[in-house]
Amino acid sequence: MRKFFALTGLLLIIGFTSFAQTIENPVVGIPEDLSARITKIETNTQFTAVSFEYTASGDNAWVQLNKEIFIQTDVNNEHYNYVKSDKIAIAPAKHFFAKAGDKLVFKVYFKKIPASAKTIDVVERPGFRTDGITFFNYYNISLTQSLPAGAVQKVKVTNVVLMPPPPVENLTDADQTLAGQNVMANAMNMMGPMYATMAKSLMDSQLDYYKQPGKIEELAKVNKQYFDALKKEGFTEDQALRVITTGGILSSITGGSGK
Repeated sequence: MRKFFALTGLLLIIGFTSFAQTIENPVVGIPEDLSARITKIETNTQFTAVSFEYTASGDNAWVQLNKEIFIQTDVNNEHYNYVKSDKIAIAPAKHFFAKAGDKLVFKVYFKKIPASAKTIDVVERPGFRTDGITFFNYYNISLTQSLPAGAVQKVKVTNVVLMPPPPVENLTDADQTLAGQNVMANAMNMMGPMYATMAKSLMDSQLDYYKQPGKIEELAKVNKQYFDALKKEGFTEDQALRVITTGGILSSITGGSGK
């Protein structure tokens, strides 16, 4: 009888662990919002939960979560949608920070992902904005590789400081103007390659994302729904087509709202 109970207990433990998967401080391939980091990903019999730590970048900074956030895995194109969340404001509500450096720890629960998944994407809103607003978009998150305990994944940021030209004596106003123009031209020539590299990296990241199976089809479906909705609201076909082509809701270089 003791052997029976011992064997039953062992099978229960094995059965439970087979449905559980946890990784702390996972390696993230492409993080969009550098103010937040993913601290843990847990999958049990019901949910896949992603834990975040958000650090305010300035005084009166704010953060919110859109319920449209989802997980996509390397297994298939299925979206594992938002279920619930803890300690994070849901849009349109916002959580405001008192000062820069304040932190908010929160957790988001999604439908359970397949046990065979090796990487995931967490996507709040696909695309990029030019107004500084970012989303909880994280691509190629490893479920098998994690950073050392206490380590924080860093992104190299290069600051370019343009110094004013030194004063030049005994020059006419025209000479000083010409000298200033030459200095500015030289500075722009130096900055050009840097901006070109940044733009190429951004475009390469977007192309890699949309090359994934099903992404282009998904984009087409959303834009078709947007086109139909515009016509339903009274836009002519030409007007709706112009809106789609000049700034679709999933434009390749812009995106939706955020932090």
